[in-house]
Amino acid sequence: MAASAKATGAILLTGATVLFHTESDKVEALRNTDILVRGNKITKIGKGVSPPRGAEIVDCTGKIISPGFVDTHHHLWQTQLKGQHADISLCEYIPAGYWQSHAYRPQDMFWGQLGGAMQAIDAGTTFVLDHAHGNQTNEHANEALKATVASGLRSVFAYSHPPYFTKWDEKTCEMSHDILPKSSMEHIFSLAAQQPFGNGRVQIGFGFDYWFLPKEAIQGIFGSLRQGGVKLFTSHYAKNAVFGTHSSLIHTLQSYNLIKSPSDILLSHATGLTASEEDALRKTQIPVSSTPHTETLMGFGWPVSLNSGINLTLGVDCHTSNTSSIISMARSSLMQSRQKEATEAAKGSRMHFRPAVTVKDAFNAATISGARGVQLGDQIGSIREGKMADLVIFDAQNSPSMSCVAETDPLTAIVMHSDIRDVDAVMIDGIWRKKQGKLCAVQLDSQKNALEWSDVRKKLLASQGDILERQKKLNMEKAGQVLNQMFRIDESKLIK
Repeated sequence: MAASAKATGAILLTGATVLFHTESDKVEALRNTDILVRGNKITKIGKGVSPPRGAEIVDCTGKIISPGFVDTHHHLWQTQLKGQHADISLCEYIPAGYWQSHAYRPQDMFWGQLGGAMQAIDAGTTFVLDHAHGNQTNEHANEALKATVASGLRSVFAYSHPPYFTKWDEKTCEMSHDILPKSSMEHIFSLAAQQPFGNGRVQIGFGFDYWFLPKEAIQGIFGSLRQGGVKLFTSHYAKNAVFGTHSSLIHTLQSYNLIKSPSDILLSHATGLTASEEDALRKTQIPVSSTPHTETLMGFGWPVSLNSGINLTLGVDCHTSNTSSIISMARSSLMQSRQKEATEAAKGSRMHFRPAVTVKDAFNAATISGARGVQLGDQIGSIREGKMADLVIFDAQNSPSMSCVAETDPLTAIVMHSDIRDVDAVMIDGIWRKKQGKLCAVQLDSQKNALEWSDVRKKLLASQGDILERQKKLNMEKAGQVLNQMFRIDESKLIK
């Protein structure tokens, strides 16, 4: 895997407003506060901290320092598919998005993954649970993992098997019945044995959606992967006209005795659930990743938003059709939850005097709750002495959108008024990955010199051109027919 920069020396951030989590997860704004970083950890938080000899001193006057944002559901490899999914539904996305790793070569996977990771960092994301479902071959997976390491992102690479096609061309689309090839399963165990990667930043997880397999097979897969060192499991969970409305994944997990405490399983979306299923989510506290932009855009059903008692985290899902900003997801989730409250109250000709869901709830879903959801709450998600130095610095002083609120309520300034352009700097594992509003260069094994974003962009555009040419040779109508057969979709229920 690509070599990764190591945190060295010390960095002192001075005079900032620090968003600090108390033991009860209340967020306090510590004014004129310093943060000392040594190596990859926060070692001191306070006023007038003395800089160690040789430390890099960064004046953060007029700036707000937040914990790095935690993205719990993202498909980082899909960057070259941007522009193809803005006006499609979930029915169209599966063959036009999910299955399109078929058109990727391993080198395309590298550049798509690197571009997706850098876009996330640019928006202030420091951790991604990457549901990596583009692994057409072991080499595709290796390239995606190599790019994740090179980007500097902290991540769980949740290795997932995409559908494989025995033939897909201008005339036909034929899917393979070998959904979990022996060679790729062996590859997962091999990677799990080698982890962590990137100086400890990147761990191996598993993305699994084949719940139609026999109970004994599923229990065997989870048991062996847990024993093999896989850190986290993730799965799509939604009920609608595409995925169906009958099966209940949360109840399946319960009946198969797959739930641990704390949970090492995280479920994405959780739309269209019954009251019984939502109650089961509350009881088990299995984390849920809500991706409000994709769920709304592609017609998944009403996002779970910030439903009371649900162990909610936030994800981007597809940066092909929406932003990679977790703060934007937090804002959308907050708005949707309030709209849901208002809609329910209006049925009885009533109105809430004060909304139940707050800005703090949305911020916590993007930070500490997300960190706990991926079993890293003791390391990231809040600014504490001894935790990893994963930090986002907002330039409130030079932000027109944050003026008149950063001074009075910095938490609201971030959640309700900030934009990606306000993200002045991002530090991951004690290393600058964005500074003075610009992404830092990345170092690759195959390059003598570090690559600037402009270099990565050129590689992405060339790769995208190649992929578009291959896509022209794929019969999408036949792929749609395969999808309908796979999910037993009743086409009479589809509005066209």
